Amino acid sequence: MKIFYFLLLTLSPLFSLSQVNIDSVGHVDYAALHNTGLNDIWGYVDENGNEYALVGGKKGTGVVDVTDPSNPVEVFWEPGMESVWRDLKSFGDYAYVTTEALNGLLIVDLSPLPASTALTTNYYFGPTGQEWQSAHNIYVDSLGYAYIFGANRGNGGVIILDVATDPMNPIEVGVFDDWYVHDGYVLGDTMYLAHINDGFISIVDISDRSNPVLMGTKNTPSNFAHNIWVSADGQYAYTTDELPYSYITAYDISDPANIVEVDRIQSSPGVGTIPHNAHVMGDFVITSHYSDGVVIHDATYPYNLIEVGDYDTYPAQNLDYDGCWGAYPYLPSGLLLATDRTEGLFLLSPTYEQGAYLEGIVTDASTTSPIDLVDIEIVGSDQNGTSNVTGFYAAGVLNSGTYDVTFSKVGYFPQTVSVSLTQGVITTQDVALVPIPPFNLTVKVREAGTNDPIIGADILLECTLLETSGQSNGLGERNFTLYYEEPYRIYVGKWGYVTQCFDQAIDQNTGEITVTLEPGFYDDFTFDFGWSTNNLAATGHWERGKPNGSNGGGTPSFDAPIDCGESAFVTGNAAGVDVDGDDVDGGSVTLISPVMDLTVYTDPQVNYARWFYTQFGPSQPDDSLKVMVSNGVTMAQIDIIGEDVSTFGAWQYVNLRLQDYITVTSTMQFFFRTSDFDPDINITEAGVDMFFINEHVVGIDEKELTRIQAFPNPTNGKIELSNIESEQSYEVLDASGKIIRSGTVSKALNEIDIESVETGLYFVHVSDQIIKIFKTN
Repeated sequence: MKIFYFLLLTLSPLFSLSQVNIDSVGHVDYAALHNTGLNDIWGYVDENGNEYALVGGKKGTGVVDVTDPSNPVEVFWEPGMESVWRDLKSFGDYAYVTTEALNGLLIVDLSPLPASTALTTNYYFGPTGQEWQSAHNIYVDSLGYAYIFGANRGNGGVIILDVATDPMNPIEVGVFDDWYVHDGYVLGDTMYLAHINDGFISIVDISDRSNPVLMGTKNTPSNFAHNIWVSADGQYAYTTDELPYSYITAYDISDPANIVEVDRIQSSPGVGTIPHNAHVMGDFVITSHYSDGVVIHDATYPYNLIEVGDYDTYPAQNLDYDGCWGAYPYLPSGLLLATDRTEGLFLLSPTYEQGAYLEGIVTDASTTSPIDLVDIEIVGSDQNGTSNVTGFYAAGVLNSGTYDVTFSKVGYFPQTVSVSLTQGVITTQDVALVPIPPFNLTVKVREAGTNDPIIGADILLECTLLETSGQSNGLGERNFTLYYEEPYRIYVGKWGYVTQCFDQAIDQNTGEITVTLEPGFYDDFTFDFGWSTNNLAATGHWERGKPNGSNGGGTPSFDAPIDCGESAFVTGNAAGVDVDGDDVDGGSVTLISPVMDLTVYTDPQVNYARWFYTQFGPSQPDDSLKVMVSNGVTMAQIDIIGEDVSTFGAWQYVNLRLQDYITVTSTMQFFFRTSDFDPDINITEAGVDMFFINEHVVGIDEKELTRIQAFPNPTNGKIELSNIESEQSYEVLDASGKIIRSGTVSKALNEIDIESVETGLYFVHVSDQIIKIFKTN
């Protein structure tokens, strides 16, 4: 027996959310109605012109009469197995619903509406011997073919069903199973597919649906192709990548063998909210955009996407998968249906407006040659552009008006012009940028002690607008062309030496800088010194880069604070996800150092910073981060950390005397390994940074917590030592273990002056303790 519900309208003032060109006209609270969150949405129109929302919920499927959007009425509810995924399409008077629960394909006969709400259902599980029970998504074309995406059969590709012949009893007529398919669209005899796991879209000829033929593929910007939709003329496709900081992207698909990206846009640039599903209606792209709600882009000119409308269904903004899941813009009345995962069904009234378009060519004022990669900023707007190899750029805004537009690129003086823009009109503004006179800088890299040139050293220079890098040549030198006279941050390093980093003001009179590197094994991962990985897990692979951290904490968003640069090795460095979003799952991951000869040390000590996180799961967390060392013959475990809530999100510094664990040889190698295996799955993450070898200082327990502390740290001059109760001798050692300062400190005289030493990592040995300090310029 189906239940007939009269629903109360929930007015939009319940939320204090943004809205541009979209108004709320109705709302259904599905949490109150069925205690369920929602997922996807589709529409249906009966023979009398009544309009309905086909609603996917975690706990079932609903049909809501939205003919009077101010008084929506649910007329049918089909309970189902609980699932986050439920996708719906319609053909004729039938609705087709897939889910990743084991419910097969739900078919609902809608033809009794509106006279009767006693709707017949059927569940289809595939042909005998080729059954399937779940699927991620579905599309039904105008000819009556249903396309099942991501079923639990084969690779999870496409299963093609004839639903026109007998709508309640589909007939399988074809399969395209080269890759897993997450979503797709069909226009005529061409199928357009999104392969999320493989990171690309594909175009397939299905003129013979029993024998699909691949025509072309194209990777999407974030290599996580979630959804694809196509313009009515079949000339352009639009995709979403379901990751933080990803894009809605437009492609010219007129030649399927040569798919060309023409534009990409973010709903909230710099914020990182996640796009979900894009749909094309005329010259507009309507996208469900999770915590940004529903977003409308003007695609009149696909090479110049402009945001012209939005309605935020979700009361917060985050980088997670909360908010608007689906949007359906195709009802004859113009009503826009939107489903929010927690906030229910929204009935929206959109106004579709064209943007005000700005185009032009950017050239070099001296040579008249076109300039690419020029940033075009419409001041006060976040919808900006970049010039291409021909110097062409395109940008725009929603509203007519006069705007300041700034054109900038490294090596050129920025230029701001005032431009009058009009909705629906292309305004052309060409610009010639004046080059900044360059100057040269030579960086010489020398070995401490011998003053020999160091060949192949990595050099990185950073200032406000410029980052440039290179390696020293056969003379131990590298020439750089610079444009900006200002302070630079300089990094120089090579495996087998201690990396140096320092600040220095550079101008056209500087000429050259000489950097001296101490021999030693040191790596703060500013540069790629040849560490390797053995990633056997499905996710959470070791990556070198600036740590992104995780929503809600647990894993740090910074590297070890007292080394050079901002990079570290971490497991699963996806941006803007919860701690379980890219953690180690289904295997082990190992970070492996280069081989090193440690016989050059008398009593070598290994030092590194590490953090580890393991929590949650069906059982007590049982994972760990293990550190092993090999001498080429044997391997020994030297460190292990398991679940320790007090250390989550914090870098810990470890110092270990190698002779306590293994015989030191000329073929030493270190291994950092963590894992998470079925069935005892936990959330597992790890990080490693600031690895170096130095001479062991006799008499110090490396794992003893530091009682004496140094302030400030980092420092550019003097440090003060706290908790000095009596006169004590001290030594300052560099990263290679060489003593560079010594003396005495007391409670009254507790300062140590290191202003004259080079920038880098140092150790203060006092009162049988070691304090790490970092010297800056």
